[in-house]
Amino acid sequence: MKALGRKFKDFWESPDSPFDLVLVGTVFFLLLFGICVMYSSSSVTAWREFQDSEYFLKKQLVWALIGLVVFLFFANFPYKRLEKFALGGIIISVFLLILVFIPGIGKSVGTYYGRNFHRWIGIGPYQLQPSEIAKLAVVVYLSSLIVKLKLKENRDPKKFILPAVLLLAVLILILAEPAFGTTMEILFVVIAFVFLFGFPIRNLLLVGLVSLPLAYLLISQVGYRRKRMEVWLDPYRFRYDEGHQLVTSFRAFLDGGWFGNKLASGYAHRYLTYSHTDFVLATYVEDFGFIGFVFFFALVMLLLSRVYVLLKRVQDPFGFYLGAGLLFILGTQFVINSYVVTGLFPITGISLPFMSYGGSSLLVVLAAFGILVNITRKENIGV
Repeated sequence: MKALGRKFKDFWESPDSPFDLVLVGTVFFLLLFGICVMYSSSSVTAWREFQDSEYFLKKQLVWALIGLVVFLFFANFPYKRLEKFALGGIIISVFLLILVFIPGIGKSVGTYYGRNFHRWIGIGPYQLQPSEIAKLAVVVYLSSLIVKLKLKENRDPKKFILPAVLLLAVLILILAEPAFGTTMEILFVVIAFVFLFGFPIRNLLLVGLVSLPLAYLLISQVGYRRKRMEVWLDPYRFRYDEGHQLVTSFRAFLDGGWFGNKLASGYAHRYLTYSHTDFVLATYVEDFGFIGFVFFFALVMLLLSRVYVLLKRVQDPFGFYLGAGLLFILGTQFVINSYVVTGLFPITGISLPFMSYGGSSLLVVLAAFGILVNITRKENIGV
């Protein structure tokens, strides 16, 4: 651990560091900042359920330490080698997604809607969420695939069968968990890669319009999704049951005002269900107000825009597509979560990067930014 600390110190203080210090510094600041916010959001719940206000903080710190090792590994690992592991990675992710449905291995949780959600694999006192790993595997696989396709003039339609089967398997398995939000997130990434491949945007819009009836069926014919749509459209009608989260989130934004409540035990902290996970942004705004929200939004925009600027200079095709895919999926995650908490999007299980409690999400986010730091290093972009 001391050797790792010395290596990080030398890396940070070196004026000739090949890594972009603005990008790295913003990632580490958001990590520390997010852990503090998560602790504030979880302390009341942790005391109520475990008589230990630091219960969730301790577990998140363990994941953060593991995540830092993962970040440093991918920041130094030759990212081009990931292209060789792309097929194996997505096959492993499909295998892990199957494991969540096996009794004794997979962990499920019941909901208001009378349905069990199968999203986790138990590892002792900790849980792994394979759908998070699948997002990263899909981006790596699609990046490798698009590079190979662009190099070949003769594109045999038969070569698309295996990629289509693998991607469809991932989407179906995640949809069956069910995790509709994550399914849509991966689907958006697939569409983004299709666009990067050169498919006309007009045709993509036509495909989207044609797919609307299917999306309607997926929502209207499944009880819990239909209920979520009803809650989204009129949350106050269900404020004492399924709409409680959204209504409490609205109140948190109201109580936060411009400068925050200044009390770490406001209404949302005490009554917002699982406020430290998907709705952590609500309790954050209750503490720090609209000014705090603008500060966090500015940090996220600095991070994403910095990655965008650096990616434009990357010469390696695989690195560019891999970085673009990671940037898109991380940006989509930030947008969807903030839209859910503010009522602009129906409730989904999408976590807020850096802030939401959850080891799997934090590991994947840090792995993704480690790869991005690697791709955008100075020796790769010639600056």
